[in-house]
Amino acid sequence: MIRQCLWIPKLESERLILRQMGMEDAEDLQGWLWRPEVYTYWGTPLGKGKHDARKLFIDPRPHVQRKLSHDFIWGVEEKESRRVIGILEVFDVVNDRIGTVGYRISPDWWGQGICTEAVKRAVDFIFTETAMDRLHAEADVDNAASNAVLRKAGFVREGCIRQGRMGSRYCSYNIYGLIKADLERPAGS
Repeated sequence: MIRQCLWIPKLESERLILRQMGMEDAEDLQGWLWRPEVYTYWGTPLGKGKHDARKLFIDPRPHVQRKLSHDFIWGVEEKESRRVIGILEVFDVVNDRIGTVGYRISPDWWGQGICTEAVKRAVDFIFTETAMDRLHAEADVDNAASNAVLRKAGFVREGCIRQGRMGSRYCSYNIYGLIKADLERPAGS
């Protein structure tokens, strides 16, 4: 289930709109979200029996009173097609100061700079419109594309966990971090 967040602002970049998703986006998500290649480097395997995107928007336990999340979960809409081609999250937000970045993009859009554009726009928002001053992310060492996205978005590789656990997978993965001060420094300093 997609968590209910306190505030999901609509963000725009050259080719994309980052926005809150709803049941009306289920058809777009259904077309790519459960393709096996999306989960090659994801921290959890493709779940069995969960292939109906509509279920992402239905609370399985509506009787449970839930706190609204301080996380940000955006659908990545491609402006020209008006289709949701990705999901970008800033999650595990701690004390409104630190968050983790994660993303999934339709394989049909890989290699076109879509993910980098979305991450850069989200980073700009986080560091100019919220109190957060650190973001971090993890990328499997074998996932060259995701490592490149993070570097292009300004993240700094802070280390490598060798044969560690990323989600429910055991692999070696890079740890990246970005702090607000990194973006405030002039280039080359």
